[in-house]
Amino acid sequence: MLSRIYVQQQKQQLRTIRCGIRTPIIQHAYKQMYTTNQQPPKIKEEEPSKELRTAPKVLGLRQTPVVNRDGWLERKKNKLRDLTDYDKAFQAHAAERRHLVEEATKSYFADAHEMRKHGGKMYHAADKLIKADKAGYMPDFEGINLDKKPVHTTDLLAGKISLMSFVYAKYGETHVNSFVEPLLQHFKDNSKVQLVEVNVQENLLKQWLLKAFVPSIRKNLPEERKQNYTLLLKDISRVRKHLDMTNQHIGYVYIIDEQCKIRWTAHGDATKEEIGNMLGMLEYLSSNNNNNKKVASS
Repeated sequence: MLSRIYVQQQKQQLRTIRCGIRTPIIQHAYKQMYTTNQQPPKIKEEEPSKELRTAPKVLGLRQTPVVNRDGWLERKKNKLRDLTDYDKAFQAHAAERRHLVEEATKSYFADAHEMRKHGGKMYHAADKLIKADKAGYMPDFEGINLDKKPVHTTDLLAGKISLMSFVYAKYGETHVNSFVEPLLQHFKDNSKVQLVEVNVQENLLKQWLLKAFVPSIRKNLPEERKQNYTLLLKDISRVRKHLDMTNQHIGYVYIIDEQCKIRWTAHGDATKEEIGNMLGMLEYLSSNNNNNKKVASS
């Protein structure tokens, strides 16, 4: 009996639809299905995250940087000699495995996604210097200058107060220039503070292109920036994490004291507060370094 009533109700609904007698609910459904000018729903664009992490308290290596002036053959001999030391070989193998796992699990577009997330600013730079007894050392990097002669960054940094910059991509040059230009303008008549620039290229194919563009870089670079401009054509991904250089699309700057210790760091586009802090810190370190030299000479 119930099934017969259900069949009759279904037949009645079909008759009302065929006769054009539709309820408001059915009319609304038909409009949604057959309107051609319906616009797709708007999707909100992902805005850069405003949650910034705190600035790193300690950067660099705990060991004093050592300049290795050995040739290629001597370095290979030392490497083979280290393989016979079980402890050194085991530690090197474990470190290499950790690095390979990190690189394998990292997406190729991870840096680009991170840039879209925070807009090139992962944190605001600290407003005070890292204490000298807690600061780590800037590693020694062997590169070439604009005359294509070998140069070690430790030789450039030792005994001087420096602002050291690192650029990996064209996008990072605007970040670095936002710090470098105020520095050059403020210390243009002061030789106590120097600028050391490092242009890093880890990709093997792009290294050849960068070498080919050295004359163009030398031509377009201002005269006051040519002396300490260094091209670093090698993979430094194993050292970058000690310097908190996690994103290759960002430009980084560091304040290095006369002992090659990292006392301050910043990245991305400079803010007015960061520029003021940077200039004040450089003046403080340069005056202390000058006083220490006077005491040593007397």
